[in-house]
Amino acid sequence: MNRDYGLCLWTFGDISLEEKCKLAKEIGVDGVEVQGDLTQSPVELKALLNKYDLKVLSVTPDNVDISSANEKVRSSAVQYFLELLNWAQELGAKRICLHGDVGKMQGSGDLSKDWELLVDSSSMVVRKAEEFGIEVVFEVLNRYENHQIVTAKEALSLIDEVGSKNLKVLLDAYHMNIEESCPIQALKDAGDKLGVYHVADSNRQGVGDGHSDLKGQVTALYEIGYEGPIIMEMVAEGPNPFTPVKDGNYLDIVVSYYKDSLKQLREWDAVKVNA
Repeated sequence: MNRDYGLCLWTFGDISLEEKCKLAKEIGVDGVEVQGDLTQSPVELKALLNKYDLKVLSVTPDNVDISSANEKVRSSAVQYFLELLNWAQELGAKRICLHGDVGKMQGSGDLSKDWELLVDSSSMVVRKAEEFGIEVVFEVLNRYENHQIVTAKEALSLIDEVGSKNLKVLLDAYHMNIEESCPIQALKDAGDKLGVYHVADSNRQGVGDGHSDLKGQVTALYEIGYEGPIIMEMVAEGPNPFTPVKDGNYLDIVVSYYKDSLKQLREWDAVKVNA
């Protein structure tokens, strides 16, 4: 299996985009998850990624509220995603991520209404994505980041209601550590609906720095026939990962996580591929 390995560019913090690409190239990943910043020229971004021989594995969105009970807020959020699809197509991206408003830990008080709004908004985004042939992956977060879709089971219910092959699920090892009784089973339940796998240990640091059974999760990916990318999303420890508690430059810490984790993930994956 010729799998792509990547990382999320946002984890490098407030440095230039070119510096981020240089670091990604140095780490040795095949591609990156870019931020869906509509003020950034997709043509210029594409040229920069090509310069460092990096693929666009996914596009992570701005923080907008697609299930807001406020129609103006919700319409604005949906419009952002519709524009993001145009931007992604110009960039040459084959996949964008969709998720709820990070930091919104409770809805309107009407669960049925909130769900209906989420389904409607997601459907509008996915319909346009179908026209472009772009895959949409709904990222499952945790209860401390959003009140909706915090398990694989909930994401699969959303996919069923939207009713499109273009909508899949993004499962993240860090979020699953909080919400799933068994992350390995969650991956198996997702099966062919899994579009992207994000990986970090239980503390969102490097592989082996926490208690998650990440080797078991990689094995599960093999068992379900998942051929999509493995995208690392790791940060330095502390309440603000860009100013870590321990001495040292946060970039040095994160780069170290990525290099060591990439080596380990490839070793685990290679064993399964060659089995």
